[in-house]
Amino acid sequence: MHASMRHSPAAIRRFLTQYAASSHTIAAFCADHGLKVATFYAWKRKYGPPAAATATTVSGGFCQLRPTAPAKAAWNLRLPSGLRLELSGLSPRELAHLLLELERGAHA
Repeated sequence: MHASMRHSPAAIRRFLTQYAASSHTIAAFCADHGLKVATFYAWKRKYGPPAAATATTVSGGFCQLRPTAPAKAAWNLRLPSGLRLELSGLSPRELAHLLLELERGAHA
């Protein structure tokens, strides 16, 4: 392990998973766990979000998500582009993350 590295990759993944399951802001979560906010964002970039679902590509360019956890909520969204999404098994935090990723992809 690098001399300045305080947390192992496994510990970092646990922090990311704990944060995803919490209702805290990143700032509050970091304060509670003695972490620097900038470090936490660097970990999120490096390790990505915790795996909450598995995905498989199906015909027509669609991606089918299969939640690995019990369903938390059902969502029906119609985007301004006309795209209609029917989602289940995502927490509000996971839905927000998905929407941010979709927006990033639209601007890429």
